[in-house]
Amino acid sequence: MLLEGESAKRLPVVEAAASELARLRVDRDEPLVAIGGGALGDAAGFLAATYLRGIPVVHVPTTLVAQIDSSLGGKTAVDLPEGKNLVGAFHQPAAVVIDVALLATLPERQRRAALGEAVKMAALGDERLFELLEHRGDAIARGDASAVEHGDVAELVERCAWAMVEVVLADERERERGPRDGRITLNLGHSLGHAIEAAAGYRELLHGEAVAYGLRAACRIGVTTGVTPPERAARITGLLDKLGLAQQPLPYGLESVLDHLATDKKHTGGRLRWVLPTADGVEIHADVPDDVVTAAAGSMLAAGSAS
Repeated sequence: MLLEGESAKRLPVVEAAASELARLRVDRDEPLVAIGGGALGDAAGFLAATYLRGIPVVHVPTTLVAQIDSSLGGKTAVDLPEGKNLVGAFHQPAAVVIDVALLATLPERQRRAALGEAVKMAALGDERLFELLEHRGDAIARGDASAVEHGDVAELVERCAWAMVEVVLADERERERGPRDGRITLNLGHSLGHAIEAAAGYRELLHGEAVAYGLRAACRIGVTTGVTPPERAARITGLLDKLGLAQQPLPYGLESVLDHLATDKKHTGGRLRWVLPTADGVEIHADVPDDVVTAAAGSMLAAGSAS
């Protein structure tokens, strides 16, 4: 079954694929091998988690965003019209096979968008990754041969992947409730990022592009609430500028974005838990005023439209 993009992450697609596994009489010991990008891997992982109450899955990520983020950690999910990743399960892969040579065939837009996730990982506290992206990020995005020959691409993938693994090993199911750690930290930039993706109908923006907008919003919220030092916010947003990410106002309605934000999975006790940058990492806050969130969301939209 060949699918790409968010069109793969729908319950009817999972049902059709499960029927095919049943027709083939796949048993619990036979692995499902997911070869493709992040969306396909998310759906394949969910199928593996639920078919026969769980079969092995092997990820072979072919996109940069999948290699540094979505193929790792065992989060599987499909989308609903009401929001992104609302139906899913935790199901760790039996193996993840990464070959950075596959990235040479990607369109530049996909490589560049994936760097939105890489900026997130840098903002969590990886100073070396920050410097790598500041000096070599654009070359990586452009597919410059020197970025491969000098090991920049390999270092980017390895640093992001191992950081992800370490966080997941410490808090696989996002149960940690500390103010500065736990798997929820990986959601930096994702709350409003996911809301924007949903407002766009999962068609117009790539995931990393949406995360980049979410990072800008998180910086604005952090500065307004006194969590994020202005110089740290300036470094994060300046890096996004260097990489050409999240620079243009979006044409979506503010009300639509906020409605989708209300379905975000990170609500606890009726309050959304925000991941906000600090001087050297992040903190979790569930007390962000609604008007601050509204202003941050509006700042990403054309004229802060309320349509």
